Amino acid sequence: MRIRLLRLALALLIAAVASAAQAQPASLHAGIARLTVPAGDDVAEPFDALVWYPTPETEGVWRVGPFRLPARHGAKVVTGRLPVVLLSHGGGPTDGKPTGGSPMQLGELSASLARRGFIVIAPFHGTARSAERVAQLRSAFGTVMADPRFADRIDANRLGTLGFSLGGAVALELAGGQSDVKAFNAYCAEHPEDAMTCNGGPGEVRAGASVRRSDASPSPPVTPLRPKAIVLLDPLGVPFTRDGLSDVTQPVLLYRPRQSKLGEANARGLTGALPRLPQLQFVPGGHFIFTDTCPPALKAEAPILCEDAPSIDRAAIRSEVAAKVATFFRDNL
Repeated sequence: MRIRLLRLALALLIAAVASAAQAQPASLHAGIARLTVPAGDDVAEPFDALVWYPTPETEGVWRVGPFRLPARHGAKVVTGRLPVVLLSHGGGPTDGKPTGGSPMQLGELSASLARRGFIVIAPFHGTARSAERVAQLRSAFGTVMADPRFADRIDANRLGTLGFSLGGAVALELAGGQSDVKAFNAYCAEHPEDAMTCNGGPGEVRAGASVRRSDASPSPPVTPLRPKAIVLLDPLGVPFTRDGLSDVTQPVLLYRPRQSKLGEANARGLTGALPRLPQLQFVPGGHFIFTDTCPPALKAEAPILCEDAPSIDRAAIRSEVAAKVATFFRDNL
């Protein structure tokens, strides 16, 4: 009798292990595709987007200009229905230099999410305004949903969004937030020292232009996608009031670097204005601590994007953030 029970227990254990192995491959790697999103009702011009996804194939490095992206280009997508993260990169000018204005600068984070079973859709926003960027996220999502490589791999009910810097404002608008241009103008009038916030916000200011927000018209409303969870990496938050965030009731993970030159009022204001208290995490480093280690060409062009204090290990901090972001999305999607 005891032997039979042992055999039964062993059989059940083997079946459980086999089932788990079938549901989730033992080792996933990052694949990547680049596609063009056509112009349509929401966006006036076509634009490109990166799609990061889990693959069972061996990982490689895809070289795009000066960037070395840690993923195999064109690899097959792992089977099963996968959660999706819509990613919006930064884009504000600093000292006249391009800073974070490409999804390629968040390649390590995107690849890490792909290895953990997520599809990451990341448009190239270019010089689009924040409302236009929201529309780009929506259009990119629709294009990927219709792509035969991904159509039967996406679980549209498990949708999250992640925004860095200006992309944080985009993520909040995607989730139902309404920015307030007057509130933004008032903040910048009172805090001219906060150049990173006021030269990189959701208006029309470009590098080298004066900060004048009173001429900026409010962004047209965009129908939200209602993601189930939001991750904000040192986000632009001062354009949002409590009323403007009343519909953003999703769980939020909010990261603030301790040495960031983006005004502290951005994170502090969101903590007080969001209906649901965000999970606030502090990390060492400056505003760009979440971005990839820069290739030499970019480091020469925009050192502020690339340089950390000697005591800061950007790769280690980024790896820890990526793991926590993946856990947050897994728990809330």
